[in-house]
Amino acid sequence: MDSALRCPVCRAGFRGTTRCSRCGADLTRLMTLLVTARHYRNKARKAICLRKFEEARALSTSAQKIHATQAGKRLCLLTSWLAYRQRALG
Repeated sequence: MDSALRCPVCRAGFRGTTRCSRCGADLTRLMTLLVTARHYRNKARKAICLRKFEEARALSTSAQKIHATQAGKRLCLLTSWLAYRQRALG
């Protein structure tokens, strides 16, 4: 998990648990969002392997909207370029 994430209640560093180690806030929703974004990125990578570049672009963009990361940004750029090339070359 991303160590730069913070508890939305007390801003303590996120440790990948369902309860904040400092204030005890329930972080289940945060974890669900992170897992969803990771799932979309994994599906995008699989779509690239299947040459489904437009699908990969949509999945990586959705993941980035949920949880923006540098690796996610690079995946969005790659999938956008691949989708563009596929449309351009027919």
